[in-house]
Amino acid sequence: MSFLIQRFNAAPEPSLPEVSDALTFSAPAFGEGFDFTVAVRLSWLPSGRRGAWTPDREEVDCVGDLVRQTVRATTRDHSIFEPGAAEKAVNEVLDRRLTAASRAESAIVFRWSAKAELEVPEDVKMIRRTHLINMYEIEARAEATKLRVKKLKESSEVYEELLSEVTKSSFARYAIRLTENPGDTADIFEQMLDARREDAEKLLILVAKIVNAQRSANVYDLVLASDSALREAFERLGIPLPAAGPDSLFAPLEEVS
Repeated sequence: MSFLIQRFNAAPEPSLPEVSDALTFSAPAFGEGFDFTVAVRLSWLPSGRRGAWTPDREEVDCVGDLVRQTVRATTRDHSIFEPGAAEKAVNEVLDRRLTAASRAESAIVFRWSAKAELEVPEDVKMIRRTHLINMYEIEARAEATKLRVKKLKESSEVYEELLSEVTKSSFARYAIRLTENPGDTADIFEQMLDARREDAEKLLILVAKIVNAQRSANVYDLVLASDSALREAFERLGIPLPAAGPDSLFAPLEEVS
């Protein structure tokens, strides 16, 4: 009896599992329109007094059948387009199933572990590639649109500030033209002066009309009292005041009276 005990207890339990067999088979995906290709690496770990033994072919085949049934039952709940989730679920189920196998299955004596890897068909890979490319293009266009809108907004703020400055100064538009065409300085200056002379003539015509209207209404004195306003307007336009003749609106008040 002591001889038998020494014989069966002589071999220490190894710390790492020993590879026993490998399985490759197909397993249906959800809807059974496609199949996963499954590769399972089986490992067995001797323990206790049976540590010196190795599993026989019958036990290996029994474990293989159990693994196939478990994997196929699990993959049927998962889409062929989600192999990562399917692989994770398969390995979790195999761990639980094989842990209890030595207690539930009389033909299985050793402790077994299994590591499954799932692959999808080439047709599915092509569909996924096309989908990923389309998604990338959509996201790239969205990012480009977002950047374009951002830059347009920044540009509009710059132009809005420019337009605001232009409305405050009569010189602004000529300054912009000088910036764009520094070689046309003389022509731009001449155009600016011509425009200002034209504006001055229009202003004089308008003032004359107002004076005539005021004379007919017996409020000529009111027009003369606005002499300072006329002078300021001409100064703002940068136009020299005309000679103050006896009939000029810019003549001193004592001369007019």
